[in-house]
Amino acid sequence: MAQALAHRGPDDRGLEIFADSAVVLGHLRLAILDLSPLGHQPMSSADGACWVVFNGEIYNFREIRRELQACGHAFRSESDTEVILAAYREWGLDAVTRFRGMFAFALWDSGTRVLHLCRDRFGVKPLYYARTGNGLFFASEIKGLHAAGCTGGTIDPVALAEYVQYGYVSAPRCLFASVRCVRSGTILSVGADLQPVELEYWSIHKLFDAHASAPLRQELLALPEEAVLDRVEDALRVAFEYRMVADVPVGLFLSGGIDSSLVAAILARRSSVRLRTFTIGYGDSEFDETAYARQVADRLGAEHTQFLVDPAEMLGLVDRSLDIADEPIGDSSLIPTLMVSQLARRHVKVALSADGADELFGGYARYDVCGRYVDRLGSPARSAQWLAAEMLDRLPANWVSSAYGVLKGRGARFAAINDKLRKFVQMSRARTAFDAYQEAVSEWPREARAAFGVRSALAEAEARAAFDAAPTVDERMSFMHFDACRYLPGDLLTKVDRASMAISLEAREPFLDHEMALLAAALPTHWKLRGGRNKYVLRRILDRHFPRNLFDRPKHGFSAPVAHWLKGPLREMLRAELAPERVRQFGLLDPHAVARVVDGFLAGRKGSSAAGLWFLLQLQRWAGRWLVAAPIAAAAVDSQAMNAVSAARAGSG
Repeated sequence: MAQALAHRGPDDRGLEIFADSAVVLGHLRLAILDLSPLGHQPMSSADGACWVVFNGEIYNFREIRRELQACGHAFRSESDTEVILAAYREWGLDAVTRFRGMFAFALWDSGTRVLHLCRDRFGVKPLYYARTGNGLFFASEIKGLHAAGCTGGTIDPVALAEYVQYGYVSAPRCLFASVRCVRSGTILSVGADLQPVELEYWSIHKLFDAHASAPLRQELLALPEEAVLDRVEDALRVAFEYRMVADVPVGLFLSGGIDSSLVAAILARRSSVRLRTFTIGYGDSEFDETAYARQVADRLGAEHTQFLVDPAEMLGLVDRSLDIADEPIGDSSLIPTLMVSQLARRHVKVALSADGADELFGGYARYDVCGRYVDRLGSPARSAQWLAAEMLDRLPANWVSSAYGVLKGRGARFAAINDKLRKFVQMSRARTAFDAYQEAVSEWPREARAAFGVRSALAEAEARAAFDAAPTVDERMSFMHFDACRYLPGDLLTKVDRASMAISLEAREPFLDHEMALLAAALPTHWKLRGGRNKYVLRRILDRHFPRNLFDRPKHGFSAPVAHWLKGPLREMLRAELAPERVRQFGLLDPHAVARVVDGFLAGRKGSSAAGLWFLLQLQRWAGRWLVAAPIAAAAVDSQAMNAVSAARAGSG
């Protein structure tokens, strides 16, 4: 198991055995704080009663340490790991509510003979577990469980349906039916009976709860605009500066977009710090933003490193992505994220990413587009939009993209415009807010998923339960909440963790600070979406640091040109991996339905998504890499799970 995870911690390795060999803890260390041998893990408490293995950072460990010293605790190291142990001895499991950071840890309490598995609030750090026979195994990646023989070949049909729809799987499910992922903001306590008892100490649903945030929202509504900007910028500054705590050099992924530029601008005001920034680009491409990143870096006086990607080198990482993703990751930006991580790792050991800002501050165009559509439900305007969408759907795909290119000229444009327009058409046929948003974020509509043989009533019920789990102030906030509890941990944070840790780089997420997030979630919607502009408050703060309107361009994201790849250099791979006989070999998808969408895509017909085909390609290639056989677990409705979903929906009102 340790060897399978060696890439996550090349600096040190430890193993401890307890309770007459009933408990074994292993750890691989990426040394960031207290680089001395005193930071070795597994680490014991001062009295030897508790042991911990820990991945992540407790950014406020020095404040907690001072509080514990006042309570009589003595410390032998300068590590945050030792603080976790002392805090647990002082406050028990309540200690975790004091931690400000990203973390996954396993803590063995010999007094109670209970193992506690704990994951941070947003799910930045991963933690998986599996029960086999008379044992329970856990690891930071499924690779560790695979090495222990815990994964088997049985696939969870609900997880499979979710993956085909979104390109990721939400905790606690995994594609392997025998494996589960610890939920964000949760502690699993396991005793001798090996039955995990779940304790939720923090919830993304409560963060977006309109009733819970009402007092703070009313307070913000009463403030003048400049005071709101000051309040938000101060909260961001504190959150960002915490993420600079390290005993090794720290860098920043800089895309030139709003989020990473804001992190750079606020941190650059620290007079003692010259930022190290890193970006990659694609040259003359709709996905390239290197010119913007260079402008930002030059203005801030950052030590900037830029790398223009060789298409052949980028394609060469497609195979490596199979080893990195022990569960398929449909997000094609895994590959450029790996490349920028490799670039940064040559110079630093820690890099800041900027994920989470979109979900907290309304960064995706779909929030406003889908929100406007929902506003028109039941009105004549909705019929007009439906008619426009149907007319658009009847135009040849190459006509639409060509017309868009002519209209935009050399100006800034949305990347992958055909996929975005296809989702707009799907959305315009929906009759509820939930259905509209599902179409806006799904790569394959219901009919296609049914044709593939993966549509699941339980998967759809779980998605709806998540959507309804927080009584938000309006539908646009419901969209942000849904992404924060599913897309953010399931896709974005998983992708960044795998790409960075694959080459022993620690990635930190400065926007995912739970104290700052309370303020962000309470901000009235007009501070996030206003006048057709997203992330309004962040743009206003950026105007304090950069020329106005520097960031008035469509959001590109960190995508790869998969449509070009699949029709060009990966065409033969697409044909081979999604050929009927190959699809039939693993039994995950209907081979004839897959063949139809592949043929349609390569012929330029509508109805086939480049991103959706990438999902299917990655799924099939993952099966070839990780599965010996792939029987689908019984697809009969799990009544207990359905009852839990119903209870969650009822509890949310």
